[in-house]
Amino acid sequence: MNDGNIIKMVSQSQILNKKELDENINFVLSVAHRLVPDSKDIKKLRTLPVSKNLAFTDGWTWISLPDWASDIVPKNKKGLFVPSQIDSPDWRNYNWWLGASMLIKSSAERKHEIENGPIHSNSYKLDAKMMPSFDYAWTNRIILFLRRWWSYDNNILEKKAFSPIPKAIIHLTHDVDAVSKTLAIRSKQAIFSLYNGRVKAAVKFLFSYGNYWQFEKITNLEEGYGYRSLWNFYGARGGFFRSLKEHIFDPAYNIGECRLKKQIRKLAVKGHKIGLHPSFDAWQDCNKMILEKENIEKSLGQKITAVRQHWLRFSFSHTWKSQKAAGLKHDFTLGFNDRFGFRNSTAFSFNDPLSGIKVTPLLLMDSHLFDYSNKNKQERYQAIDAILDELQITGGEGSVIWHQRVFHSDYGWGDTYEYLLKGMRKRKITTPENV
Repeated sequence: MNDGNIIKMVSQSQILNKKELDENINFVLSVAHRLVPDSKDIKKLRTLPVSKNLAFTDGWTWISLPDWASDIVPKNKKGLFVPSQIDSPDWRNYNWWLGASMLIKSSAERKHEIENGPIHSNSYKLDAKMMPSFDYAWTNRIILFLRRWWSYDNNILEKKAFSPIPKAIIHLTHDVDAVSKTLAIRSKQAIFSLYNGRVKAAVKFLFSYGNYWQFEKITNLEEGYGYRSLWNFYGARGGFFRSLKEHIFDPAYNIGECRLKKQIRKLAVKGHKIGLHPSFDAWQDCNKMILEKENIEKSLGQKITAVRQHWLRFSFSHTWKSQKAAGLKHDFTLGFNDRFGFRNSTAFSFNDPLSGIKVTPLLLMDSHLFDYSNKNKQERYQAIDAILDELQITGGEGSVIWHQRVFHSDYGWGDTYEYLLKGMRKRKITTPENV
């Protein structure tokens, strides 16, 4: 099924032929392969009498599950939160395959982008009614429900009928926005501090010295837990002779500097991965991405394929196509600047059907807990636990960002990152390198 059809179905009923219906099912099953990895698992789910209702609306709804599947519903919630169908159907009349496909493809947000332009990962620009869709990995829970449904109908314990829920996977990532304390960084962080009512912190940050060369500190910490991470570097020009916009929004370092060349090669030798962190305006410009990618490859001495857009600047219509044209293969941008959670209601990596780019959703970054909210220490830990618990329960996969500069005492956010690592180990959540 083409993407245009998915978009249209958000707002109106559409007759699909058998091939298109099958494509929806195939797509969902390919994305959810972690929960249905075996061909026998897939065959079982295909036999379920899932409704073929196509009468979707622009809205959202809660669908209650039967008692034998009540544990799949998050605590204190009245059901699964999904794109609504006409007549507010119960679980027997809901097209779970099409609903899941629409969630994975972010159909509601794509429609918003067509009508209003890209939100560039700022959730506040979206309809408040869809906010609950970002709280849980609803797609994962749909697949868990379908597994349970087949087991119930066939009077077989789910653990005997299907493959076990796999260990969750987290891609630990670091976007390198600054290796020294620039004026842009001073200004940005001071503004966030003022936004959160921390006047003294803003003044202190503006006028203090900071050494943001924190690479060894972070790698030693991660390696102590048996983890490796992805480091995304800026590949455009740095230095003084740049436009005002570049000075404000882009990193200031030059990836060709000897010290940085040695550092990224050291990271690679130790088993960490290197990716691209494109410039602010590169989100729809494959030529800029190509040049920036080549600059990093020259310094590293090998090809790179991973990417996350700077400031999470992103468009469904342009970004993945531009990344693909630039020779990139794996994107980690799909998340929000201003809130943590599940942007496409999904905790699975998947291949975008139009570009072929592999996408791993972004679930959490340091600034969610410190800059875009005024949470205390306990509340930050609770937010981390919520993400980790959801991944563990649903056998999910996603990524987190912790910028390397925030390990400096200017920020003091390193302890919270270690809490994340401890939580991963406690829940036996692994990294892709250890799968």
